[in-house]
Amino acid sequence: MSISVVLFKSKSCAACGQVEPIYKSAVELYRDKIKSETVDITENLDAAINNGVMTVPTIIFFKDGKEVKRFAGPVSKEKLEETINALG
Repeated sequence: MSISVVLFKSKSCAACGQVEPIYKSAVELYRDKIKSETVDITENLDAAINNGVMTVPTIIFFKDGKEVKRFAGPVSKEKLEETINALG
């Protein structure tokens, strides 16, 4: 079973600046359980379009390559950790 999580963000997004350190802190705790990636939509718009990202920040969780959970907008570290634990 493979779990990955992707943060879609933009440099010009104030909320992204608040969410990114929370995201990094949460995924670092589980680095042996999950793969993580950060995508700046201004540099990789295709990835955002292909994943149906309509707003930033958006965090998408994938299990075995399929989307299983999505957060659009600010999210707490606790909520991220809770989601990782539920999937793992």
